Amino acid sequence: MAVQPYDYPASQADDFERKGHPGRFLRSITCGSGTTVFTGSNFGAGGIIVPSGTTGTASLSAGGDIPLASIAGTATAGNSIVEFSLRSVKVDSGTVYVLIKNSSIW
Repeated sequence: MAVQPYDYPASQADDFERKGHPGRFLRSITCGSGTTVFTGSNFGAGGIIVPSGTTGTASLSAGGDIPLASIAGTATAGNSIVEFSLRSVKVDSGTVYVLIKNSSIW
């Protein structure tokens, strides 16, 4: 008989393990100065928050680069989530917050 998601005893799993993670994003990665690559345990980067004044480059998973300054502090970005499929982020100055997608609801 298959075990259903809600059949775990409370001592074996927390609510997130039993019921799943709600929302489009599971976790965040704070990226300071330098390059962060989103493969391996960082795979699934699908959103980015770029505060005003941040500089660097976002590299998309299928190719192409976007200057972080072009989305930082704009009416559509400015501390809002911008959704991209990211391969890596290179931060020259400032801090970027990258959000890892919830693969169960892609």
